Amino acid sequence: MTKKFYFISPLVLFCAFLLDGQLATLVSNLLPGSFTIGVYLLMILGIYLNFYLPLGYSLFLFAVVGLVYDLYYFNLIGIAMTLFPLAIYFIYFFYQNLRFRMGTNLVILLVIVFFVECASFGLARLFHLTNLSLFLFVIYHLLPTLIFNLILLLGLHPFLNTLFYKHQ
Repeated sequence: MTKKFYFISPLVLFCAFLLDGQLATLVSNLLPGSFTIGVYLLMILGIYLNFYLPLGYSLFLFAVVGLVYDLYYFNLIGIAMTLFPLAIYFIYFFYQNLRFRMGTNLVILLVIVFFVECASFGLARLFHLTNLSLFLFVIYHLLPTLIFNLILLLGLHPFLNTLFYKHQ
């Protein structure tokens, strides 16, 4: 791994952070009714970056991105700053025993998005940031988010494989 990758990865993650919000707003506005989407391009890139960055650097990088995410979306420091590094650690843990394949990536993305969304919802309920019921959260946010992110990974997989061609 080159030192250049250390300097490029924060910029790529920051651009993905900006794209996450814009893409989530665009898709949510196109959906009927009260459906909302959470885009996890950051976690998709985290799946691919885990082979190129050391664990400590990735945890630090995603903690900083989580801090910016918290300040931008929640105005409360701690939710994403805790969950993003934990999700990256789970990705590293899963890939210790699994091979890098499309099916594995889809399952890991499902698990990570489910974990981050449910933990975020639980912490938001704990801190009284929302009063949304669990049923409404699952139907109107969690399921569309999982489906959209799986479709996004399927669409980006060929492009990301050409960029991160190492473990095929």
